[in-house]
Amino acid sequence: VGAAAMPSPAAASPPSAPRGNQPINYSRFDHIGSSDEDDESPRSRPRINPPQPPADVRDDLEDYFRRLDERRSDRDGPDANVSDAASASVERFTDAQIAQLKSFKHEHNEAASSSSAHSECAICLSEFEVGETLTALPCAAAHAFHVDCVKSALSRSIYCPLCRVDVRALT
Repeated sequence: VGAAAMPSPAAASPPSAPRGNQPINYSRFDHIGSSDEDDESPRSRPRINPPQPPADVRDDLEDYFRRLDERRSDRDGPDANVSDAASASVERFTDAQIAQLKSFKHEHNEAASSSSAHSECAICLSEFEVGETLTALPCAAAHAFHVDCVKSALSRSIYCPLCRVDVRALT
């Protein structure tokens, strides 16, 4: 039952192998590598148009962008000298508000060096050096940052860069 039932490896041939000594016809690949981009032959790839949104969605988008353009032209129109802070859509700290935050000199502390608390600035990711002036935010964890780093972060947003609490509400 063992050896007689098994076909020999030479007798088994893959189904796609050519039979006998007939050469393989590669003519279907002749167009590959031709640089005739303008050729509109049936073998060229059909051009696919991108899908269009439904008419009601397109109308809503057109209306939205029309109103957005009107708002921008109204804002940039005769009152073009209005400060960016007055028209800003994101609340930010002013330099005077940042100056009111608690600052302190960094001192080497064994407890701080064993944990990540007060050992590195989470904004620039550099280690705090002994004697550097840091700014502590009034959030519950009192996150501390380099003065320039926290000034940069709070001039873009009113939230603590780490815990995302509203810092202005705590000052």
